[in-house]
Amino acid sequence: MHEGRRRALGPGALADPVPERARAVPGTGVNRFVGALPRFALRRPRATLVAGVLFALAPAAGLLRLRLETDGHTLVPPDDPAIRFDARIRRQFGITDPVVLVVRTTHPKGIWNEATLRRVRELSEAALRLEGIAPTAVTSLATEVSFRTHPGTFDFKRFLDPLPRTAEELEGVRRDVEWTGILKGTLVSTDGSAAAVLVGMPGGRDRTALVRRLEELGHGARSDTDDVLVVGAPVAEATLGTHLLQDLAGLLPAALTVLFCVIWVGCRRAAGGLIALLEVGSALVWTFGLMGLAGVPVYLTTAVLPVILTAVGLTDEVHVFWHYQRHLDLDPDRPRQALDRTLAELVGPVTLTGLTTFFAFLSFSASPIAPVQAFSLFTSLGMLFCMLWSLTVVPATLALLPARWMRRPGAGAGGGGPGRVARALTALAQRPRVVLPVLIGFSLVALWGLRRLEVQDSWIEGFAPGSRFRRDTAFVNRSFFGTHLLVAHVGFAGGAGGAPAAGAWTGPLLAPSVLQAVARFEDAARSLPGVGGVLGPWSHLLAVTAMSVTFPDRARAELATEGGIAKTLTRFDALRGAHRRREVISDDLREWLVTVFLKDANFRDTARLMDALRAAALEHLGGAGGGVAFAGDVGVSQAMIPAIVRTQVTSLLLTLGAAFVVVALLGRSLGRAALSVLPAALAVGWVFGAMGWTGMPLGVATSMFCAITLGVGVDFAIHLLDRVRRLRAEGAARPVARALEEAGPAIVGDTLAVALGFGVLAFSRVPANGRLGLLVAGALLSSCLLTLVGLPALAGKESGPREAAGRSEQAKKRAS
Repeated sequence: MHEGRRRALGPGALADPVPERARAVPGTGVNRFVGALPRFALRRPRATLVAGVLFALAPAAGLLRLRLETDGHTLVPPDDPAIRFDARIRRQFGITDPVVLVVRTTHPKGIWNEATLRRVRELSEAALRLEGIAPTAVTSLATEVSFRTHPGTFDFKRFLDPLPRTAEELEGVRRDVEWTGILKGTLVSTDGSAAAVLVGMPGGRDRTALVRRLEELGHGARSDTDDVLVVGAPVAEATLGTHLLQDLAGLLPAALTVLFCVIWVGCRRAAGGLIALLEVGSALVWTFGLMGLAGVPVYLTTAVLPVILTAVGLTDEVHVFWHYQRHLDLDPDRPRQALDRTLAELVGPVTLTGLTTFFAFLSFSASPIAPVQAFSLFTSLGMLFCMLWSLTVVPATLALLPARWMRRPGAGAGGGGPGRVARALTALAQRPRVVLPVLIGFSLVALWGLRRLEVQDSWIEGFAPGSRFRRDTAFVNRSFFGTHLLVAHVGFAGGAGGAPAAGAWTGPLLAPSVLQAVARFEDAARSLPGVGGVLGPWSHLLAVTAMSVTFPDRARAELATEGGIAKTLTRFDALRGAHRRREVISDDLREWLVTVFLKDANFRDTARLMDALRAAALEHLGGAGGGVAFAGDVGVSQAMIPAIVRTQVTSLLLTLGAAFVVVALLGRSLGRAALSVLPAALAVGWVFGAMGWTGMPLGVATSMFCAITLGVGVDFAIHLLDRVRRLRAEGAARPVARALEEAGPAIVGDTLAVALGFGVLAFSRVPANGRLGLLVAGALLSSCLLTLVGLPALAGKESGPREAAGRSEQAKKRAS
């Protein structure tokens, strides 16, 4: 008793945290409950194999019902205040997400030639004929009216009606566009080399088919001198979905090949790799079949699920194959006994690792975002499937295979000595005074980088710099006001009492002082960094007035009186249509929109811009009783990004807590639970610190590495500590060194399989997924290092043969 207490308080306690009673009976606890599964599988291997395959194929019909959902709005909680406000503004003002078809020409006169303008008109007409496109949803030079009328009528002509053909007519249209003012930078590029056709997308979750039709129209309209670019948020969503599917077509086979090679090299038998591929295929069919049957689409978040299942789902097989071959080397004539011993040793750690990984991915279910919940549910179910497969079908398959198919070639009876990996790990573990200061110092330096870590994201970063979509978007941002729209909503509280009235109009905007305040707000917004252009009530009313008067000074004078503002509003409805006015100004003149065009939109810069706009609104509109709020895709994303990142970081704490509780309850040791989560948690800190030092921001995709690393990284410590526990219970000499020899190579193989499996994401066409793969790989390698070097170093130097012999004798007495 005193000896046991002395060990519990000494350095060896860090490597032996399990109570003495649990060590004396290694088969207690989780082994007894879950061990029935492999025991049945070994008694009925053929029935188990058939049942496993049928179970995997049961939901296969759901694969035919799978659909891809790439709408970015699904990534925000539907009850989020930003989403509710954006939905109200969209309904009230008729805001739609536009697809932008840009006709770019190399003609010496720019777009001011008959062929290019004809192409703009034909594209506009073709877009209007598409099913689902509203008659007012298309905006271009072909749909907008000028201040000129048809001869003998009061009907205003459209800019391209009739199509200008002569040099004089073309020059006249160019001057009219310049005079209008608000079309330069929106429908015509600032240098005159391109013209845009804006097509508002209807509401709905999947607009991919309509986007593809517009892309086909653009492709068919190209000529030797004119190119047609297709950009905009709906195009980004559809293109990103296409890239993800293309990624799966290339990266999933690559991940499977990498894992097959790692397992083949590790066990030096192709049979191991084939068994692993059978499990991966079954897990993918079962998981995605369930998604289809449940009617859950493949979101952007779940598109990487196949790679995750492939990489993470095979971690247990690496350990099963390694230890089975080790026992075959020791007793080559009795393969069934070798398999029995392997499963008796691994039922506990496999169950613990399976459950910790299950809860790691389940922790994402705390998110209020449906795609994140779907990722959480089906990834965790896939992990549970893989754990059960490892405890049933894998043992049954090994029992049916001839032992020579799995035995390492060239291995002799009695097994070989420790390999170079095990010897190197043991040598490091025996130098705690060197290893621990190095690890602590490195940790302090890495964690210091957390101060520099920032949240940053941008949807355009989801595309590779050399991709056509990103190049086209860059051109449009240079040539026009910008493709990113931040909608500033200005509203005035109070009823109609006391509001100015003139003609048929009543509302605050009729007051010249209010309209002038709006003009100053628009000018202030226009001067902010990153803003390409601003269109609001003042810009639109000034343009309508300019279409009706001869001199610009008269236009401004017209907007200096209540009667003049009312007259301009009436002209707005008559000239451009009431639907165009309602896109900017409400009927009661109490609410209006100011659209801020951005050349680029990332989280940090946009947050600063929104703060500056709030300050400008307070300065120029606050005195008149106006307030500002934000809507549109950019406004929603500003609420979405921090919400998702907070969810991911919250899942980090939930994963840590779940892993600790699972190991503590099933392993019956708080010390073992703490040591199990320590290396993976510190590895996550290392990666966070590295991100801070290198300037890599924490975004929606990069934040996902936390729970993945913890869910997988904890497995390494669980296997090592379980091996130490068993060896100490058996009274083995130098149990930590022996554990490194017996479990270390399998842990290294496990790490390489998962890290390389995720590493193939580095070749993804979606840069965010590439960064995620590299972060997970780096974090898992760090977790492996901390497990195999840090934990043994914490145990200190082990006792010599005499003390080991005494422990062995005590173990025999306890067992008897």
